[in-house]
Amino acid sequence: MPVRGKDFTVHFVPIEELWPQHRGPNEIAIVFVGYMDESYDGSAVPKVFNLSCLVSSITGWIYFEWDWLKILEDKNQELRRQGRKELSRFHAKNINNFAEEYKDWSPSERLEFCTKLTEVFGRNPVHIHGWDMPVQTLVEEIPETSPNPVGFAYVMLLGELMQQIGETTLSLPNYRGDLISLHHDTCKYDAALLEYFNLLLEDRSFQFRERFTSITPERWQFCAPLQPADLVAYENFKEGMRFHVKDSKEAKRNRMRKSLEAIINLDSISGRARTYTREMIQALKEKLDKDPETKSAIFKAARIHN
Repeated sequence: MPVRGKDFTVHFVPIEELWPQHRGPNEIAIVFVGYMDESYDGSAVPKVFNLSCLVSSITGWIYFEWDWLKILEDKNQELRRQGRKELSRFHAKNINNFAEEYKDWSPSERLEFCTKLTEVFGRNPVHIHGWDMPVQTLVEEIPETSPNPVGFAYVMLLGELMQQIGETTLSLPNYRGDLISLHHDTCKYDAALLEYFNLLLEDRSFQFRERFTSITPERWQFCAPLQPADLVAYENFKEGMRFHVKDSKEAKRNRMRKSLEAIINLDSISGRARTYTREMIQALKEKLDKDPETKSAIFKAARIHN
């Protein structure tokens, strides 16, 4: 889903069409919920880092979660009958590499299972938002980020996601007074994300600062919506590899993965994903160099101490 240097919007359907009974004219502002997850190869300086967010209403997430967990429970019943290892959760990287709980699965079994999970998206509308950062390019253009480029990518992409959600989901006519809370898989950057989130809410130039209520780390064991967020982040990461890394198997495939295409082609899905190009990173460096105070605050939030 990342863009070839520009916005890539997938039939961005107004929320009032996706969720027509979501809110009446006399009701108070509601809170949307966004579940975020990251995806990258785990190295200190990965080729690509992706941060994605799935947004729906509170009610929408209840139905999505029921639907998703029912498919996992049905699969676990089947695995139990066969005397095979049951699933603790859906995990995109493991299922794509036939690792851990999926090591004895066949390609056809994986396809059948993932098709059922994709159908959950078809029955439960969500907005998909995504940004990716070519981290090795980042370090080349802004060497000061080299002590912790992943931390820098985390906080910068959080800001980009919040801006994008504000410009799209929160700017639709019927929802201009509504709010959103963000939730992410707990990681070593929990405090960094919170710190940068608060910086944005204190920034008077951020026009959507009063629309975001909170950002909260969640444990996957108790937060099922992190699983579809993991799926989308992984697919977006793979698409980012196709765009940024010319010798990758994703680039050699020369097409979007069918699993991602199946999701974004659903009528129930609206989305926008973007990528940082080298030119955008160069422009970011120039902007930061002109504003030392902001640069210092961002580097501090990213846990970079030069």
